Amino acid sequence: MGHRKKTGITIFLSLLVCLVGFAGSMAGSLRYALRDRAIDTLTREWDLSQMQITKIAAFMSMAQFFVVMVDTPGIQEEGAVRLLDASYTRDFIAAKLRDYREDLLTGNGKGRIDFAEIRQLEETHRKEVCRDLQYSVTAEDMTKYETIWDNLGLTDRTALEFYRMDRPEALSMAGMLLSGWFLLLTVLLAAGTGVGLWFLNGHSFAGHGIYGGALLVVGILDCAAAVSCGWVAEAVNRFVDMRSNLMTLFFSPVSNMLLGLGVVSVLLGVFAIALSALEKRK
Repeated sequence: MGHRKKTGITIFLSLLVCLVGFAGSMAGSLRYALRDRAIDTLTREWDLSQMQITKIAAFMSMAQFFVVMVDTPGIQEEGAVRLLDASYTRDFIAAKLRDYREDLLTGNGKGRIDFAEIRQLEETHRKEVCRDLQYSVTAEDMTKYETIWDNLGLTDRTALEFYRMDRPEALSMAGMLLSGWFLLLTVLLAAGTGVGLWFLNGHSFAGHGIYGGALLVVGILDCAAAVSCGWVAEAVNRFVDMRSNLMTLFFSPVSNMLLGLGVVSVLLGVFAIALSALEKRK
């Protein structure tokens, strides 16, 4: 095989590694932020009571429902804050976030919240709810809340299946990129390209300079993305006027993973470039 053809193959494979590698880094970091431990940390440290929920009601039907609920005569703002900060509320949110994650990844249909779950939560923790709200929720209150829930269409609007029908391409792409097989494919592509180029160049690392450059670019992009996570969190907060640490908590593990992957990719890239340079000096 001619030198020009080998160079063309090397450039093509290196570009592929660069594109797929960066996509894999982003997807892997987001997947890392969706693991059980990250969800538990988020729900435990999330300043739920600081969300300025009335200001984001225009963006979230669930926020509209909560605003109506806490407007019930007899429920004070302090009680609503205690309800949001209660451990049983946080445990419920963590469980639902895990359901949404699994629905996104596997399409199991659990990415939804039914009012029956809200009713069950209230029944299970009735004493705690009454203590925190300083108000005893009545059967009439629950009937009114259910009517509001149905009128807002919350069960449908929170179902991932709804978005699968409305935006099937976007949701399918997200599920594919976050899937385990895509992350495995990314690793195999990067490793396989390195081995393949070694065989392509006659058991020589002479052609690894371009490949190392691609890994170096991926690492730099990963590090830049890690730094920008804080800005993204602030931008989202400004967009919805949400005074909460939710976005910071979500993007923190994303940033940490991107930074770690970026450093590894940079080191591998420098190593590959150094091997190529040493090989050419022989």
